[in-house]
Amino acid sequence: MAKINIITEGRSGRIQYIEGSLFKKNVCEFYWEFSGGDAVAVISFPKDDSGWDKQYPWAAGRRMEIVKDMAERVRRQKAPSSTLKWEEGSVLLING
Repeated sequence: MAKINIITEGRSGRIQYIEGSLFKKNVCEFYWEFSGGDAVAVISFPKDDSGWDKQYPWAAGRRMEIVKDMAERVRRQKAPSSTLKWEEGSVLLING
């Protein structure tokens, strides 16, 4: 079962999506930052499968599956009343 680790560095940070066991972990990292207006935060992710597959060969062909799972886990943990708004290469957590 996958888990996430949210790292805060000021008004931004990284989200680690972690699969695997204690001895063999596979990790994808995503950049996030706090946003303004109706958006609480924005999370960036690779825009295409080819770049993703090259960066994370262990997760080849699973880009949107992992991104959607990660975004939903972040939403539930950090902003449960928010909704997800998808854009090319990013997802926004929108208030209410």
